[in-house]
Amino acid sequence: MINTQELIQKLDKLYGTGNGTRICMTILPGILGDFQKMLAASAPDSPVREEYRLEDGKGTLILTGIRKASGRTDVNAELTDF
Repeated sequence: MINTQELIQKLDKLYGTGNGTRICMTILPGILGDFQKMLAASAPDSPVREEYRLEDGKGTLILTGIRKASGRTDVNAELTDF
């Protein structure tokens, strides 16, 4: 499951204190929406992985997930910086 607070802390390190929340509130919903569509289109129990490079190139958000046959989805996020 995505730990939003941890993601905000990592974004704050890249963009300065307080900016992580703003980025999570503006950019993350669209990225997660796209990823959820990919998961919904995937075969059950097949892992899905997608990398979203931040526009300014400071980092990459890596999302991995799996859609269970029951319909439940598990999504994990990792932010790498350059």
